[in-house]
Amino acid sequence: MAGRLDGKIAVVTGAGGGLGRETSVRFAQEGARVVCQDLDEGAAKATADAIASAGGPDTMVWTCDVSDSAAIDAMFAAASERLGVVDVLVSNAGVDRTPGDAFEEGGVQLALMSDDGWQRMLDIHLNGAFYCSRAMVRGLVEAKRGGSIICMSSVAGTSGWGPVHYATAKAGLLGFVRSIARMLGGLGIRANAICPGVIDTAMTRNIPSEMIDGLRLLTPLGRVGEARDIAAAAVYLAGDESAFVTGQAISPNGGLVIA
Repeated sequence: MAGRLDGKIAVVTGAGGGLGRETSVRFAQEGARVVCQDLDEGAAKATADAIASAGGPDTMVWTCDVSDSAAIDAMFAAASERLGVVDVLVSNAGVDRTPGDAFEEGGVQLALMSDDGWQRMLDIHLNGAFYCSRAMVRGLVEAKRGGSIICMSSVAGTSGWGPVHYATAKAGLLGFVRSIARMLGGLGIRANAICPGVIDTAMTRNIPSEMIDGLRLLTPLGRVGEARDIAAAAVYLAGDESAFVTGQAISPNGGLVIA
């Protein structure tokens, strides 16, 4: 039986983390060959090993900082040479805290945040998405092929919840995908965002349990989400089933945010 992503070459950034690993493994199970990018080489290799254990096709591991444009260009060049033209991107690499962001100060975080704390958050989320998208589109234009760009935003970007630099970065990704969706549609290149709610990942486990309990009570479906909930959305947006979907934000959040 053919997989939903047979023949696709996908780059997943932040592939060593919870959402990135689950998405990478699901992509491989659906037939895609996956480039597992992460700042942590061991974590990226562990994802590649998980794909191999699941019987997935060839993978490639790439270690770099997504805010390094030259390293991103090198990754896409190497991926094209080894696996083929990349036609799916999941720009998933992200953090919720940065050095100097005054996170612990709560309500006065904005007043005390350093320039570097603010800029690092934008560099990872926004610059990373831009550099990866630019590199992929260059390859697609040269090959005269379509593709799918998926940016991992958040309900923080749609609701304003969370640290100011994080919510700002995630909201910026929504503007980014809407703009490039209009720009690239004529080339057969789609761009969409996924806006997860509260998902059981290492990042979420940093949030105090009483806060998570409160958010669960506010969620109509009455539970915290799982990484597989997000991976399922990514598979849909990466494949041909979503061929008429672009410039959209899909939000698996259990009803926590309803727009």
